[in-house]
Amino acid sequence: MSITRISITILASLLLIGCAEHQMDDLRRFVDNVHKDKKPRVDPLPRIKPYETFTYTASKLTDPFFAGNLAQSQPAAPNSGLSPDQTRRKEPLEQFPLDSLSMVGTLSRGDTTWAVIRAPDDTVHRAQNGNYLGQNHGKIDKITSSKLFVNELVPGGNNNWVERESSIAIVK
Repeated sequence: MSITRISITILASLLLIGCAEHQMDDLRRFVDNVHKDKKPRVDPLPRIKPYETFTYTASKLTDPFFAGNLAQSQPAAPNSGLSPDQTRRKEPLEQFPLDSLSMVGTLSRGDTTWAVIRAPDDTVHRAQNGNYLGQNHGKIDKITSSKLFVNELVPGGNNNWVERESSIAIVK
Protein backbone atom coordinates (compact mmCIF):
# COMPACT_ATOMS: atom_id res chain seq x y z
CA MET A 1 0.00 0.00 0.00
CA SER A 2 2.80 2.41 0.77
CA ILE A 3 4.59 1.45 -2.48
CA THR A 4 1.58 2.71 -4.42
CA ARG A 5 1.66 6.01 -2.59
CA ILE A 6 5.36 6.45 -3.15
CA SER A 7 5.07 5.67 -6.88
CA ILE A 8 2.18 8.15 -7.29
CA THR A 9 4.16 10.85 -5.48
CA ILE A 10 7.22 10.28 -7.69
CA LEU A 11 5.13 10.32 -10.85
CA ALA A 12 3.40 13.59 -9.83
CA SER A 13 6.78 15.19 -9.03
CA LEU A 14 8.17 14.26 -12.42
CA LEU A 15 5.16 15.75 -14.17
CA LEU A 16 5.45 18.99 -12.22
CA ILE A 17 9.18 19.26 -12.92
CA GLY A 18 8.50 18.81 -16.62
CA CYS A 19 6.03 21.71 -16.57
CA ALA A 20 8.35 23.99 -14.61
CA GLU A 21 11.23 23.80 -17.03
CA HIS A 22 9.12 24.88 -20.01
CA GLN A 23 10.45 28.04 -21.67
CA MET A 24 8.22 31.11 -21.10
CA ASP A 25 10.47 33.85 -22.40
CA ASP A 26 8.12 34.73 -25.26
CA LEU A 27 5.19 35.12 -22.82
CA ARG A 28 7.21 37.36 -20.52
CA ARG A 29 8.27 39.53 -23.51
CA PHE A 30 4.66 39.82 -24.71
CA VAL A 31 3.41 40.90 -21.27
CA ASP A 32 6.21 43.49 -20.97
CA ASN A 33 5.54 45.00 -24.43
CA VAL A 34 1.76 44.90 -24.68
CA HIS A 35 1.11 47.94 -22.49
CA LYS A 36 4.46 49.66 -22.98
CA ASP A 37 3.18 52.50 -25.20
CA LYS A 38 -0.24 52.90 -23.62
CA LYS A 39 -0.80 55.25 -20.71
CA PRO A 40 -3.98 55.07 -18.66
CA ARG A 41 -6.37 57.99 -19.14
CA VAL A 42 -7.46 59.65 -15.93
CA ASP A 43 -10.35 62.11 -16.04
CA PRO A 44 -9.62 65.47 -14.45
CA LEU A 45 -11.10 66.14 -11.05
CA PRO A 46 -14.42 68.00 -11.09
CA ARG A 47 -14.27 71.67 -10.28
CA ILE A 48 -15.33 72.33 -6.73
CA LYS A 49 -17.73 75.21 -6.27
CA PRO A 50 -16.76 77.62 -3.52
CA TYR A 51 -18.86 77.40 -0.38
CA GLU A 52 -21.43 80.16 -0.11
CA THR A 53 -21.97 81.34 3.43
CA PHE A 54 -25.45 82.08 4.72
CA THR A 55 -26.10 84.81 7.22
CA TYR A 56 -29.19 84.36 9.37
CA THR A 57 -30.91 87.74 9.51
CA ALA A 58 -34.20 86.79 11.14
CA SER A 59 -32.81 86.74 14.67
CA LYS A 60 -34.38 90.14 15.40
CA LEU A 61 -37.85 89.05 14.29
CA THR A 62 -40.55 87.81 16.65
CA ASP A 63 -40.04 84.30 18.00
CA PRO A 64 -42.76 82.09 16.45
CA PHE A 65 -42.68 79.80 19.49
CA PHE A 66 -43.23 82.53 22.09
CA ALA A 67 -46.35 81.65 24.11
CA GLY A 68 -47.66 85.21 23.90
CA ASN A 69 -47.95 84.89 20.11
CA LEU A 70 -50.43 82.04 20.26
CA ALA A 71 -53.99 82.99 19.44
CA GLN A 72 -56.32 82.88 22.37
CA SER A 73 -59.04 80.28 22.05
CA GLN A 74 -62.31 81.85 21.09
CA PRO A 75 -65.35 81.31 23.24
CA ALA A 76 -67.56 78.47 22.12
CA ALA A 77 -70.00 79.47 19.41
CA PRO A 78 -73.63 78.72 20.01
CA ASN A 79 -74.45 75.12 19.11
CA SER A 80 -75.92 74.82 15.62
CA GLY A 81 -78.27 72.07 16.72
CA LEU A 82 -76.75 69.53 14.34
CA SER A 83 -75.45 66.33 15.86
CA PRO A 84 -75.37 62.71 14.80
CA ASP A 85 -77.68 60.21 16.45
CA GLN A 86 -75.24 58.20 18.57
CA THR A 87 -77.94 55.71 19.62
CA ARG A 88 -78.75 54.69 16.03
CA ARG A 89 -77.62 51.24 14.92
CA LYS A 90 -74.78 51.47 12.36
CA GLU A 91 -75.46 50.25 8.83
CA PRO A 92 -72.97 48.00 6.95
CA LEU A 93 -71.69 50.74 4.61
CA GLU A 94 -70.74 53.02 7.53
CA GLN A 95 -67.57 51.04 8.21
CA PHE A 96 -65.95 52.28 4.98
CA PRO A 97 -64.74 55.80 4.08
CA LEU A 98 -67.02 57.50 1.57
CA ASP A 99 -64.27 57.83 -1.05
CA SER A 100 -63.68 54.06 -1.01
CA LEU A 101 -67.29 53.28 -1.99
CA SER A 102 -68.31 53.21 -5.64
CA MET A 103 -71.74 53.35 -7.22
CA VAL A 104 -72.08 50.69 -9.91
CA GLY A 105 -75.73 51.06 -10.88
CA THR A 106 -79.34 51.68 -9.86
CA LEU A 107 -82.41 49.52 -9.39
CA SER A 108 -86.01 50.75 -9.53
CA ARG A 109 -89.37 49.29 -8.61
CA GLY A 110 -92.35 51.60 -8.75
CA ASP A 111 -91.43 54.89 -7.04
CA THR A 112 -88.48 53.41 -5.10
CA THR A 113 -84.95 53.71 -6.46
CA TRP A 114 -81.96 51.93 -4.94
CA ALA A 115 -78.29 52.62 -5.57
CA VAL A 116 -76.06 49.59 -6.08
CA ILE A 117 -72.84 50.26 -4.16
CA ARG A 118 -69.61 48.26 -4.18
CA ALA A 119 -67.54 48.33 -0.98
CA PRO A 120 -63.74 47.96 -0.83
CA ASP A 121 -64.11 44.34 0.31
CA ASP A 122 -65.85 43.61 -3.06
CA THR A 123 -69.28 43.15 -1.52
CA VAL A 124 -72.24 44.77 -3.27
CA HIS A 125 -74.92 46.58 -1.25
CA ARG A 126 -78.27 48.11 -2.08
CA ALA A 127 -79.10 51.50 -0.51
CA GLN A 128 -81.98 53.94 -0.80
CA ASN A 129 -82.84 57.45 0.34
CA GLY A 130 -82.39 57.74 4.11
CA ASN A 131 -79.75 54.99 4.39
CA TYR A 132 -76.39 55.86 5.98
CA LEU A 133 -72.95 55.30 4.51
CA GLY A 134 -69.38 56.51 5.02
CA GLN A 135 -67.59 57.19 8.28
CA ASN A 136 -68.88 60.76 8.72
CA HIS A 137 -72.55 59.97 9.44
CA GLY A 138 -73.45 60.34 5.75
CA LYS A 139 -77.14 60.05 4.91
CA ILE A 140 -78.34 59.45 1.34
CA ASP A 141 -80.34 62.47 0.23
CA LYS A 142 -81.03 61.78 -3.45
CA ILE A 143 -80.36 59.04 -6.00
CA THR A 144 -80.21 59.70 -9.73
CA SER A 145 -79.22 57.35 -12.54
CA SER A 146 -75.69 58.75 -12.55
CA LYS A 147 -75.05 60.06 -9.01
CA LEU A 148 -75.72 59.47 -5.34
CA PHE A 149 -76.01 62.62 -3.17
CA VAL A 150 -75.02 62.36 0.50
CA ASN A 151 -75.24 64.80 3.44
CA GLU A 152 -72.48 64.19 5.98
CA LEU A 153 -72.08 65.51 9.52
CA VAL A 154 -68.46 66.33 10.25
CA PRO A 155 -66.93 67.84 13.40
CA GLY A 156 -66.54 71.58 12.90
CA GLY A 157 -64.60 72.65 15.99
CA ASN A 158 -65.76 73.94 19.37
CA ASN A 159 -67.90 70.79 19.73
CA ASN A 160 -70.09 71.79 16.79
CA TRP A 161 -71.12 69.66 13.82
CA VAL A 162 -71.17 70.95 10.25
CA GLU A 163 -73.24 69.54 7.40
CA ARG A 164 -71.28 68.79 4.21
CA GLU A 165 -72.70 67.70 0.87
CA SER A 166 -70.89 64.92 -1.00
CA SER A 167 -71.66 62.73 -3.96
CA ILE A 168 -70.62 59.45 -5.52
CA ALA A 169 -70.72 59.25 -9.32
CA ILE A 170 -71.47 56.01 -11.11
CA VAL A 171 -68.48 53.98 -12.25
CA LYS A 172 -68.60 53.01 -15.91
